[in-house]
Amino acid sequence: MNEQEITVPTSDGPMTTFVVRPDEDRSFPVAVLFMDGVGYREQIKVNARRFAADGYYCVAPDLFHRSGDKVSFDVMRLRADDDYRAELMATIAKVTPDAAMADTHAVFDAIADDPAASDGPNVCVGYCMGARVALHAAAAMPDEFAAAACIHPSKLITDQPDSPHLELPNVHGELYFALAENDHTVEDVEAFRRELERTGVSAVAERVHATHGYAMADLPVYDRDASERHFEQTLELWRRNVSYTARR
Repeated sequence: MNEQEITVPTSDGPMTTFVVRPDEDRSFPVAVLFMDGVGYREQIKVNARRFAADGYYCVAPDLFHRSGDKVSFDVMRLRADDDYRAELMATIAKVTPDAAMADTHAVFDAIADDPAASDGPNVCVGYCMGARVALHAAAAMPDEFAAAACIHPSKLITDQPDSPHLELPNVHGELYFALAENDHTVEDVEAFRRELERTGVSAVAERVHATHGYAMADLPVYDRDASERHFEQTLELWRRNVSYTARR
């Protein structure tokens, strides 16, 4: 594998981004990995490598760069330290939809001259906080993203004006949602499926019998079987939406 960390300039300062792809002399479709709320760390790179190995130019930007370089949080400490948890929430709050899309455009600009990065179509996957970013990317950049996987997101239908389900009409690509059972009741999932049907979005939403965060092997809630399924389902989604010619 060919991998490196690059520094991407953004309007809010430099952003560390992990880039990994197969070590072959050809171009690969770009896959953006939007990190979870724990932060930019080695596990993000591990997951990115797994996706890249299937034939993708995977980029994982540090979405917390507005709060510092390579910021991450200790999950065990979050359970016991209110001030530390408040720091996490303040850091996540800076990852607004507009900020995340500015970061995504900055990444695309930074890799535009790399012959290993295909011109498109692109795909993405996001975890937790990043799952909502992935959905927003599919809605805000519908001509850029052919498919998006949203792994253990929080509530998708709320009474707030920024409820995630309100973005569905703007999505052109195919979506996959893996919903942890402690985040979403059966009724929640059925309600969201009705919204998908109503808006005509091509998507699968499944309730996974695992705890929020299950896809990250460095977390105490990691569930190997559920995590393996998210890799399989995400890659199948991407394969359906990226033509063979784009992967040459």
